[in-house]
Amino acid sequence: MKIIKPEEKDWFEGKGYSKKVLLDEDDLGLPGVWVQEVLIKAGGTASLHYHKKQTEIFYFFDSNGYWLINGKKFTFGTGDALVIEPNDRHEVVNDTKEEYRYLCFKQNYEEGDFYED
Repeated sequence: MKIIKPEEKDWFEGKGYSKKVLLDEDDLGLPGVWVQEVLIKAGGTASLHYHKKQTEIFYFFDSNGYWLINGKKFTFGTGDALVIEPNDRHEVVNDTKEEYRYLCFKQNYEEGDFYED
């Protein structure tokens, strides 16, 4: 059993977003599997990018923004989930005055598997 206390984890700044690693592959005993909390600040954007190897599964706590995925616009509500597969180009835009928070489950994660066109 493991108990995770998010308030005991540190935030890290990425390109247009902040993330908090809740569990990594060492915690889980599963190579390449990570769980992160992600935050897009009000008016912020996580720039267009893709991953060649990893799959990302997102679970949304709210609906404060929209996604551009392979050139199409999508919005998601509280409790919705999204699977981003390798090579899916994706960008997150928070066009509201509130924070946009969601969980990200990563499979086949490798450092450096982040590409911009």
